Amino acid sequence: MEMMQTVRVFKDANDDWRVDPVLAGLAVVLLLVPYVILDNLFDSAQTNLPVATATSLLAFLAISVRRAFPMVFMWIAVSALTVQVILVPTPAVGLCVIPLVAYTVARWAPGPKARVIVVLGAMGAVVGPVRWIVLPMGFGQPLATLAAILASGVCVAVVVFPYSLGGRARDMANASATLRNAEAEHFRTLLSERQHEARAIEARTRNQIARELHDVVAHSLSVMVVQAEGGYALSAKKPEAAAAALATIASTGRDALVEMRRIVAVLREGDEEAEPFAPLPTLVDIPRLVEKTGATLTVSGQPPEVSAALGLTVYRVVQEALTNVLKHAGAEADPRVAVSYLRNGIALEVLDSGLGALATTDGRGHGQRGMAERVSAHGGVVECGPLGHKGYRVHAWLPLSDSGSGRINE
Repeated sequence: MEMMQTVRVFKDANDDWRVDPVLAGLAVVLLLVPYVILDNLFDSAQTNLPVATATSLLAFLAISVRRAFPMVFMWIAVSALTVQVILVPTPAVGLCVIPLVAYTVARWAPGPKARVIVVLGAMGAVVGPVRWIVLPMGFGQPLATLAAILASGVCVAVVVFPYSLGGRARDMANASATLRNAEAEHFRTLLSERQHEARAIEARTRNQIARELHDVVAHSLSVMVVQAEGGYALSAKKPEAAAAALATIASTGRDALVEMRRIVAVLREGDEEAEPFAPLPTLVDIPRLVEKTGATLTVSGQPPEVSAALGLTVYRVVQEALTNVLKHAGAEADPRVAVSYLRNGIALEVLDSGLGALATTDGRGHGQRGMAERVSAHGGVVECGPLGHKGYRVHAWLPLSDSGSGRINE
């Protein structure tokens, strides 16, 4: 764990660690070399120059690892300066490293370890002045005592002030890192929300495509089955009627194929080879739709100019209602479709005299729910239900302005 923390501190320093060896070299050249030269020039016999030089050199060279290994830097500097206090009778140039040690430990050392430098600095602030001021002058000298006290205060300031700056720099760096992490988390949250929104849109699109496929395939297959059964029954007695039924089956199959290609083309977005597809069915296509099923159509009023979406909805409601008649109402259903184009809306009614409440279903269809969703999107209402013991009724109202809500009443 200790090694991992050290590596992490080294990594967090980025490329700033390259500055530390340069700083160590400058300390040696600008501080230690002049100190040695001046000591030789003045031939100070009281200075233990070899020890002072060696310990100062060790403290300065340790600067090169201060960011990567701040605690190692501290202990090397403290050890070298301790030897100076013991063996060198006067202060040496190595003391200049103390402020940098205090700042470095507060800035780069993790947690409570940084406080060690304050304790060691307080001890040094007492031991150093006593060793270099009080001992040479004697303990009974008031002037020596006063000088030692003043020197101790200066030594404490030399440790505490850089330590405060280092702690402040560490707090600012942590706050900046926290802010960056919060921004990154906010970005991830926004990205997740957009992904959820995209999935929701995709799900709605798939549901819409599923409804389109249901409307096209179920209706077309129902018409083809009814026409095939009728053609088979009439093939022996009325061959010409059987031929008409086969023509209807072929036409319905072709239309279903075109519709399915149109829907599949939506899924093949960006495919350059996608075949062109026919326009969406609308109000003018309703008579042809009813004719294929053999139902009776009654139209009142003139078809208004409506949006493509509304026209498609009216078409699909009629289609789904007739599909249900062909699938569930029985052979004697006699379906009748009434379309009323009014000033403020469109009314649809599909009636049959088939099995009604006695009709069976597998419960897996989504036709009525699909009708309700389509009509509700335009502010309309759908009512579906049997007529007594026989027959079934589907009634839909779609306003020409958005109002109301869609529902199924059974």
